Amino acid sequence: MSKKSVSRAITVRFSASDYNRIVNDAEQKNESVAEHIRTIISANDEQLSLDQRFVNLERRITNRMFSIVCAVANISDHEREIARQRLNGGN
Repeated sequence: MSKKSVSRAITVRFSASDYNRIVNDAEQKNESVAEHIRTIISANDEQLSLDQRFVNLERRITNRMFSIVCAVANISDHEREIARQRLNGGN
């Protein structure tokens, strides 16, 4: 038996309203409560990964826009570095 197939139990306490919502959602999706909670955890992991990808994309777009503006403004490498420092909170 591989280690991935070994299951471990975790006990979690929910408020009555959260419990009812989880049970109702699981029933609507025709899943067991355990499977529904695993699905929620997996979706959360995917969302965190997607959020990080958006942050990385925003960073790349910002860097490219900065490069384009610098090229259009025809500023020197030294002026470019000064502008980058100012944008990053430096003086």
